[in-house]
Parts: sequence; structure tokens; C-alpha cells
Amino acid sequence: MLLSGSAELQGAVGRVSAAAAVELVVGQSLDQVAGRWEDVAAVLVDAEALAGSAIDAGLAGWRGPTAVVGFAGEAAQMWKQAERLGADRVAILPDSAPWLANYLSFLRNPVAGAGVLGVAGGCGGAGASTLSVLVAAGAAARGTRTLLVDGDPWGGGLCTALAAVDVPGLRWPELLQASGAINPDQLAASLPQMGALSLLSWDSALRQETAGAMLAAGPRVEGSAQAEPGSGTRSAAGEIMRAARGAYGLVVVDLGRSPEAFAALALRCNGLAVVVPGRVRAAAATLHMLETMAPMPAAAVVRGPLAEGLDAAMVADAVGLPLVGRLPALRGVGEALEAQRLPELLRRRAVRRLVSNVLNWMSGESSNDGGTSGRRLP
Repeated sequence: MLLSGSAELQGAVGRVSAAAAVELVVGQSLDQVAGRWEDVAAVLVDAEALAGSAIDAGLAGWRGPTAVVGFAGEAAQMWKQAERLGADRVAILPDSAPWLANYLSFLRNPVAGAGVLGVAGGCGGAGASTLSVLVAAGAAARGTRTLLVDGDPWGGGLCTALAAVDVPGLRWPELLQASGAINPDQLAASLPQMGALSLLSWDSALRQETAGAMLAAGPRVEGSAQAEPGSGTRSAAGEIMRAARGAYGLVVVDLGRSPEAFAALALRCNGLAVVVPGRVRAAAATLHMLETMAPMPAAAVVRGPLAEGLDAAMVADAVGLPLVGRLPALRGVGEALEAQRLPELLRRRAVRRLVSNVLNWMSGESSNDGGTSGRRLP
């Protein structure tokens, strides 16, 4: 979909789309394309024509790839719009036309995208990484092709927690240097594999500030020498997540606590499971976090032990989210992960029920643990 009122840009992008054999839907405003999002694989935005519109709010619910397009004389406005929208790419025509054609060619026969579940802690130390691992491993054990994404460059690397440091495969730093479109099958073949579960993790030896900057650097300029001055290394996170959706049946993202990484990856998620410890202060911290986020489907996983006088439903109600499950106090989790004894954890009844509840919620079904399949609305 191209959002543009410029006949010149419509013609230029139309020729590129025709070369890539991709259908192009053109709208001069968001009102003209309302109700067509289900048929859209990517959104191209004309920054110059739509700079004064309410496009920021109109695209707030869009989770797919976004690129800002335009001509060389509009480069300054394009960069401003790209930063505001959180776009993945900037395509400056005509130099970027070959790249844009290649990028769109991957959209000719789009597969049904995988569900992308983000997992976040309402406060520090809530247990988001533990829940991410359990849900991803549980889904993989059920036969779903699953990818676990470490979205926390400050966390030391899930590969360390899972004793997978020596497992061969690419990590975030190598993938973030990629340019152009990423083939989903090639992505899956390049990642570390732990049994039935694939892992995309940070290198534990990478400096934290470098990792955060790489992930949150902003949109990438493609096929053109006219990069924004000082732009440096641009993030390929959006392209990596697009490829992941095409390669896997479920993608679970441990969003972590880095604000830059959280913002870069949360927009790629279809739903968010928020781990809320059963304490009043934790509920207050969770409310603050939710206020800073763009609206998206979200549900609470309440972690025990609960403070006196509280139950899981009360904690979920306090943060305004449906209750999807309870994360009990699990003994020996760290030791089991380091010893690669995930199957042992998954055999625990409370863990099996929690994993089922979260997966059912992601598929739109009601929870059998006292929760609902409700969604947080704007």
C-alpha cells in the first residue's frame, strides 16, 4: 500500500511494483484505505505529501514493515517522517528503485505471518525471560516451529542462560549488519538450534551500549548514497522480524528492560504478555509501563508468591489487563536451564497449564485459568 497524493511518486512506485509483480494499492489518505489492512503486506509512506496529516495515529496499530519513500529533494522531510513513524527503511528514488523492487518481490506470495508474542516484565526481575523460555519451549514441544528472540541487549544473552553459547549460528550483531531483504528460510537455517527450538540471542560478550545502539538506531537508507548525516549503522530489526514471521509458526520475544530495544521490537508483536509480581509496588510499576506503550492486545501473567490479601485476579484488575495465567514460584529454574533440562520444567503441571493458557490467548481462545481472551483497547 502506498499512501501518497503525488501523481509523480505514484507513477514511480507503480513502475517499481509492476517490475516486482506486486499489486499496489494507492490511497491519498488513511480514510480511503480504511478496512484494507488485512490485504496489505507492507506500507509505503510519502513523507512530503502526508507530513501534515494524522498518519502517525492512523498507523499506530500497523505491525508490518513500513518504508518512507520519496525523491532526493525531499530527503530531509523523509528522515523526519521515518523517525516519527518508526519506519524500517527510507527509499530515496530513483537510486533506491532496484532495492525497492527486490524488497517488494519477497511480498509476491506472502505466507500467513506467524503470531509474534512479546513478553515483558511489569517491573525489573518479574520473570519475563523465564516465561518467554517456557512458552517458546512448550510450543516447540507441541510441534510448532518456534523462534525465541532475545530482545534485551542488557540481559547478558539468553544463549548464556540456556547454556547455548557454543551452539553454532548467527546472533543479533551479525544479522543487524545485513542489508536488503532477508529470505525466511535462510534466516531459519542460520540461527542456533536447541532441539526443536530456534534461538536469536545477543552475544554475551558484546558491550551493552553498542548492542542497544545497533538495535535502536532507526531506519535504514537503501540503494542510495544520500544517507542522513551522522546516521551511522541503521537497524535491520524490522526486516529480521519480517523474515521470522515467514519462517516460523510462533515467535516469542523477550522484550527486556532496555527502552530502545523495547520500543524497536514491541511494535512487531501481535500481543503482549505482561508478567506482574503479586505485589502492590509491582502493579504500580506495571501501570506506568503500560501508559508509555502504544495500544496493543495485552494480558497479565501474575507471578507468585502473592502478597497477603491479594489474589491473581485482583492483581490483573489493578493493572487493567485480563488474567491469562499464573506463574508460580518455580524452584531450580536457573539450574534446569543451564543443564538444558527444559523438558523437565515443561512436565510440571503448573507450567503446562500456564503455557496452554498463553498459547490459547494468542490464538484468540478463552483461558481455562480464570482469565479471558480480552484485549487492551486504545
